[in-house]
Amino acid sequence: DNRAVSAQITPAEFTQAEDASPYQATDVVRVSILLDGKSTLEAGYSTLGIAENASAMSYRRNLARRQEAMVDAISAEALEGEPLDVVWNLTLAANLISANVPYGKIQAIRELAGIRDVILETCYAPCVVDREEADGPNMATSAYMIGSHHAWAAGYTGAGMRIAVIDTGTDTDHKSFDADAFAYALAEDEKASGEAYDLLDAAEIGAVLPQLNAYKRTLQNGKPTAATPTAEQLYGTAKLPFHYNYVDGDLDVTHDNDDQGEHGSHVAGIATANRYIKTEDGFVSALEAVKVQGVAPDAQLITMKVFGKNGGAYESDYMAAMEDAILLGCNVVNLSLGSSNPGNTYNETYQSFLEQLKETDTVVAVAAGNAGTWADGAWNGHLYSDAVN
Repeated sequence: DNRAVSAQITPAEFTQAEDASPYQATDVVRVSILLDGKSTLEAGYSTLGIAENASAMSYRRNLARRQEAMVDAISAEALEGEPLDVVWNLTLAANLISANVPYGKIQAIRELAGIRDVILETCYAPCVVDREEADGPNMATSAYMIGSHHAWAAGYTGAGMRIAVIDTGTDTDHKSFDADAFAYALAEDEKASGEAYDLLDAAEIGAVLPQLNAYKRTLQNGKPTAATPTAEQLYGTAKLPFHYNYVDGDLDVTHDNDDQGEHGSHVAGIATANRYIKTEDGFVSALEAVKVQGVAPDAQLITMKVFGKNGGAYESDYMAAMEDAILLGCNVVNLSLGSSNPGNTYNETYQSFLEQLKETDTVVAVAAGNAGTWADGAWNGHLYSDAVN
């Protein structure tokens, strides 16, 4: 009960003394290696249409080339010739290399020319709460609590919008995300508005494919491998036009093959559950039939899974997915931080990245109720943030 709390723990109190580190020198840890030089967004480029901005993409490629040189330098000068185990090369919202390194090598890496800092990344786990079964869905009544019924009455359904949910994945077979029901609703929207909506499709994914972190992570020596996804593989349906598993490095974004929970589908439903349900006799109102309709029911849902068979999400996994969401033209990026593992500390660096995104053309909604570190200062809770979206 938050009413009983009389004191706050400040970020400084989370800071751990160097001599109190829980790690041995040989323990492999995930770190963000921050490089000198501004990221693409820090350099002043807008997220709006950034994939078609030749100057922005040229700037990003230059950062990537510098990072390649830095990877070689780290291997030669700090790791005694051992290759650096790179996970992500981030250049859009951040200029950093995420890698797995022995804890004892951090200081040697930090001292290299061109490196601004090396920080430990926090790993998050889905927040699972045991509770009694609810009497039934609340989405039929929650609309009146947050005012979404006024938006619907004014004709706003989210049609033409793209919402990315960075979470535990999506139940892609769920009737609330049915492609035919989505197409039926969109046809109604287009009839009422007289305009066709710009939907994310395989062709658009193909146009930005070489720039996506989901694509670049699987390359070896700059060339595709058997694990490298094609645009057609990343595309699902018109309702679910993009899906990728950023923690396992594959295309499985369902809840079927891991124990990370169905929170992602819960969030996706709040945001984008269809307003029609497909039946044998046609299409019926979702609110009437199943008492569930998303706040933006006619928006496309982009699924970015960061909790999977390989465990929870590190901060760079979130950032890699967010960068891809920006390149795919998502209007809204919604992420849950889950619960941080014990021993991790407040990370001002990633907090600054989120603060920077507040100034862009992309709405980033963070559910801060799950963990109070990275998301400090952000709007709290999914119901409100998804409603705003």
